[in-house]
Amino acid sequence: MPSHDVSMPSHGVPMRSRYVVTLALLFLALHLPFLPASLEDLDSINFALGIRHFDVRHHQPHPPGYPLFIVAAKGAHALIASEAHALSVVGIVSGSVAVFALIALFRRLDDEAGPAPLAATLVTATSPLYWFTAARPLSDTTGLAAALGVQAMTLAAFTPQAAIAASFCAGLAAGIRSQVVWLTVPLLAVTIVRRSSRERLASTLAGAAGAFVSGALVWAIPLVWLSGGPAEYWRALSNQGAEDFGGVTMLWTMPTPRELASALYYAFGAPWGIWPLALVVLVFALVGFARLFRARPAALATLAFAFVPYFLFDALFQETFTTRYALPLVVPIAYLAVQGLSALPTRQTWILAGGLAACSLAVVVPQLRSYAREEAPAFRMLADMKERSATGSSAKALADRSAERSAEPFAPPPRPILAMHRREELDLRRPIQWVGGAMPQTALHLPAPPKHEWLELVKYWNNGGRNPVWFVADPLRSDIALVDHAASPRRSYDWPSHAPVLLGGVRPSAMDWYVFDAPGWYLGEGWALTPETAGVAGEDHRGPAQAPIHGWIRRRDGAAVLMIGGRNMTTSASHLRVSIDDRTIDDRDLAPGSFLQMIDLPPGALQGSGEYATLSASASSDRTAIEQFDVQSTDRVVFGFGEGWHEHEYNPATGADWRWTSERAALRIRAHGHALTLFLRGVTERSGTSHIVVRIGDRVLAQESVGASLALSIGIPADLLSARDTILTIESDQTHVPAERSRRSPDRRRLGLRVFECRVTPAS
Repeated sequence: MPSHDVSMPSHGVPMRSRYVVTLALLFLALHLPFLPASLEDLDSINFALGIRHFDVRHHQPHPPGYPLFIVAAKGAHALIASEAHALSVVGIVSGSVAVFALIALFRRLDDEAGPAPLAATLVTATSPLYWFTAARPLSDTTGLAAALGVQAMTLAAFTPQAAIAASFCAGLAAGIRSQVVWLTVPLLAVTIVRRSSRERLASTLAGAAGAFVSGALVWAIPLVWLSGGPAEYWRALSNQGAEDFGGVTMLWTMPTPRELASALYYAFGAPWGIWPLALVVLVFALVGFARLFRARPAALATLAFAFVPYFLFDALFQETFTTRYALPLVVPIAYLAVQGLSALPTRQTWILAGGLAACSLAVVVPQLRSYAREEAPAFRMLADMKERSATGSSAKALADRSAERSAEPFAPPPRPILAMHRREELDLRRPIQWVGGAMPQTALHLPAPPKHEWLELVKYWNNGGRNPVWFVADPLRSDIALVDHAASPRRSYDWPSHAPVLLGGVRPSAMDWYVFDAPGWYLGEGWALTPETAGVAGEDHRGPAQAPIHGWIRRRDGAAVLMIGGRNMTTSASHLRVSIDDRTIDDRDLAPGSFLQMIDLPPGALQGSGEYATLSASASSDRTAIEQFDVQSTDRVVFGFGEGWHEHEYNPATGADWRWTSERAALRIRAHGHALTLFLRGVTERSGTSHIVVRIGDRVLAQESVGASLALSIGIPADLLSARDTILTIESDQTHVPAERSRRSPDRRRLGLRVFECRVTPAS
């Protein structure tokens, strides 16, 4: 026996087999305490609905139907009350059983004694994506376990009868998860061609094809029958296919270099959780690829036939950033990585494989613990909505208005109006259906037209609607800036901050919930307060030059301050006129460049009929954009970005927005004697340290030396604030011009600090 063989027999049981059993049992034991607190992805809700009542026509579950997975889930649900837990247990048990399929597959690939098969099984089973996905209430791990079992059967099939049996199991496994076909059929076909004589090839292929169809018919016939017949099933399947191609980001529909890079990252990098671990694994996998290519090209070819067809399908036709779709690709990468480790002596191979497993567990176990600790964001938000509805649908102001409308002293508050961004409108349908009667009753559900959702709020308020509005916002969107939400409570819901990659593509994902109760102001079309709203205004050909743009300001008796700013993007003067209820309140010429005005509205300026005054703004130049706006009573803080600030920028992929300062940037503040706090959060994007000085006039409020990032909270004494505008400046001694750092950049702006958050609030 070679010296590196660790499978010494003990009491008749090979030691290596004991290791496999131990690994499978540990996998099971270490997952069961971390069952999910709720359903999460839309698919999981579809599966849970399928447990209650199987109906593919109504996406219970979604097409193609997953009938055998639902059978297993129903069996688990007979013992486990929670559908989420039942689905999760099916995945956990499948992940544990798949350990035996992995070792069998790797041994067939290796064809020699040694540590590689067991080490590859260890690295695969502990990999972050494999470990994490097993606990999710989804079919991915169960489908992979079935596929691995069929692959192991296929490589062990040296007779036509064994190949036909493997083909039948492949057809059966497709009833667990349809993607199994891409992992089994190509390998079956190649294996049969390789191992069959010329005389028996045709008959073996025909028998295997018949066996595959027979296995598929076992679940397909009941599936189609339960779906109302072939026509109804085909209609459901076609609709699902149209939705997938129409609303999913995939390489096939967006064949760009960026999308290709994203597909490769989510296929090979994201499954390992963090980039250092992914880098180490992929480097060893490249070494293993080279070793197999030189020493055992047949094994490499077998591995390719087993997994490359799925990789091509995944990269081209599945949603790019849904990380769990890359689960089957963890298997060949882990195997290749261990082949790379096998270039070292056996002891070092085991040490490094164990090190990879330990690093993987250090990454994923805290993430799984956080994932299991609390419900999915959508269900936490719906629970909070229910609680708010039970304790009062609105704030005190709503209760006061409700009392005014009714002579009865205990009249219930009006039901809220529900509105959402388009993505939330689609993603929350299933969670709302799942909670059923626990969903608070609403008076109206507003439409969600793409890119114009806020206009439905405008229409509702302009038509006299005064119930509180519950708006569920996509954090990646910024059009909520067109509604005054300074006094509107907001709650944010997200997954654990350190586990975003392994949950990539989960829907619903993060969301914000705003409660608007008689907002101080709101704006219509044509305003450019954010890059997103500026883009929508451009697409709609709306702006202050095409026709006056409108906003609405809640009436009040006292004085107020109106802040308005933007840019004249021409080389000549433009003219801006601002009016309230057709009364001009500001009429001036704008020089080229940025502008910012603080307009005093004296007592009575906002009085009139109705609850809201109509604001209009018009400009003479079609390249005049209004990018800043606020109206507040004089007892509140108003501030704007003045000289030295560059335009608002935005990354739609991440939702991050920011403004760059130059070497000296001014904030113009109206505070009316309040002591204030300035909060700044941003980055310098410079090596070394930057010296930041914040001052009002000659009075230095703060001096800080910061590195790559900054988060400053600075007090502003009341005695430094004038009765009119106070100018606060932020200075940085480190600036750069992008065009001078890279020939590829045409940007000639002088940039200092990249500020993601700037707030001026009353001192606490």
